[in-house]
Amino acid sequence: MSQTESIWAKVPLKSPPEKFYGFFRNHMGDLVHMFPDNFQSFQFLEGESFTTGSVMHWQYHLGSPAAAKIKMRVVDDVKKSIVYEFMDGDVLKHYKVFRAKLEAVNGGLNKVGGNFAKWTIEYQKANENVPSPETYMELAVKVSKGLDAYIFKN
Repeated sequence: MSQTESIWAKVPLKSPPEKFYGFFRNHMGDLVHMFPDNFQSFQFLEGESFTTGSVMHWQYHLGSPAAAKIKMRVVDDVKKSIVYEFMDGDVLKHYKVFRAKLEAVNGGLNKVGGNFAKWTIEYQKANENVPSPETYMELAVKVSKGLDAYIFKN
């Protein structure tokens, strides 16, 4: 029986965590325009906004074309965190369970480390030959850095 594993990464933020989180909370579909090499299309399948229970369909490119049906399992405006659960799609050919969690953390000016985004990917491999989902984490870090730079200069 396979167990759930996780990987995580922290990305320092120059922009306010509230604005960074706000993008994923309100404008995540804009990733298609901001990162066209990675995201080809987005649409809501259930719901009309980025709220708990909304289901989205994404077409993306991560080494090869892929698609996913993703549910926003948890949206917590107080903690500035969102949990995305993959319901269907290419990633589930390799993983029985695949969830990504974003947390935008306000480290404050006087705290060591400052503001950051933390991505955690929880997964359960379909079999022991499946590697950990490093390419998905690399994409999350790339998007976070690009988005942070965009928010910071605007």
